[in-house]
Amino acid sequence: MKKEYNLKKLKKRPGSVKVDKDAAKVPISIRLDGSELADLRTEAERLGLPYQTLIGSILHRYVAGELVDRNSPDLKKLLKDVS
Repeated sequence: MKKEYNLKKLKKRPGSVKVDKDAAKVPISIRLDGSELADLRTEAERLGLPYQTLIGSILHRYVAGELVDRNSPDLKKLLKDVS
């Protein structure tokens, strides 16, 4: 790796930057219990991925309806009706 790079040779791409604002990552602040964050970090390490990626994945799956609250009254009713 070089100690210095000559960036003057770089050329700007023509046209405007094309960014889908809905697809862009948005930084946020969130407060979590320390023990929950430690558990998330441990699980992320076990899976071999960054903990923020794991949290984002969990949130995405929840919003997409792939994660279900097992204590939800609707789920309990549904499971009772199936039995």
